[in-house]
Amino acid sequence: MSINTKPTIFIGSSSEGIGVAKDIKSKLSKQFNVTLWPKIFDFNKSNLENLSSQISFFDYAILVATGDDTTVSRNKKKLSPRDNVIFEYGLFSGGIGVSRTFLVMERGSKLPSDLNGITLPYIVPIGTEGYKENIRKVCQEIAKHIKDKESTFDLGYLPSTTLAYGYFCNFIEKTVQRLLEDRKDKKEFKLENGDKFLINNLKVTILIPSDLTDDMFKKVSTNRLCSGWQKLKVDPKDIRDYDFSIDVTNINNGFLHIVDIPLTLNALNKSIELYSKKQHLGKSTKEEILETREINNFVKTLQYLISKSSIAKNFVSVEIINI
Repeated sequence: MSINTKPTIFIGSSSEGIGVAKDIKSKLSKQFNVTLWPKIFDFNKSNLENLSSQISFFDYAILVATGDDTTVSRNKKKLSPRDNVIFEYGLFSGGIGVSRTFLVMERGSKLPSDLNGITLPYIVPIGTEGYKENIRKVCQEIAKHIKDKESTFDLGYLPSTTLAYGYFCNFIEKTVQRLLEDRKDKKEFKLENGDKFLINNLKVTILIPSDLTDDMFKKVSTNRLCSGWQKLKVDPKDIRDYDFSIDVTNINNGFLHIVDIPLTLNALNKSIELYSKKQHLGKSTKEEILETREINNFVKTLQYLISKSSIAKNFVSVEIINI
């Protein structure tokens, strides 16, 4: 099973710049999940509350700064973008990071001095000669930047990257190393039913639930009962002993298949509830989007760490399952 999703993009603009915003959405929608402001308004909230509550639901943001106002600065008149567009750019830059936030500037508009030195995508005014080609090139550049960015993992408001890093480096990698050492030393292992065996071959599968609805302890117990798994205690030396689940159908000839569901996902679930200020049973659409995004990031981070680990890359894999 896969829960890979397209990166999500917020596009904001002034009412005068909505035509440009729609053109950008049209160019990017095939590759990404794009939402135009103000399509995400919640009732009974101010614009600031609405925007602030949306930041962590998006991976990227594009703010379209068209020259809608006239500003006099040092006795010179210049076209300038609306203040709210610049404010939204700052809001998203602080929330999801400058490298994930794009300010698309209309050429000739006055740029706030605090943004001097930042490389920005510029466009010519809508309806002028070369506009369509200009928009196409800007969208290509943004799409390339996003695709490059998707190969890295940021530390954001929610802790999926940090939790995956800690789980892998402090637990999975050390456990694999210990088991390989025990295989070399021909250490005998004992299952909870009393059976003993030596490790000849090793495989570790990290099972990631497709949702975080239930407690991870319950998900582990459910799979042990349904799959007939048994427990095996492993001492990774540097951390506490831990009970792994063993696929006993593969124990013949010393093939040790260890299966684990990360209990640390409980912390991720709690973080999502705290962030969304959950006060109800069930899940809202926004909570489902946020949960899917964070599980997906947890999985991608694990897969990246596994691929870069000389100890784990030949023995560890990740699988998403319905539990």
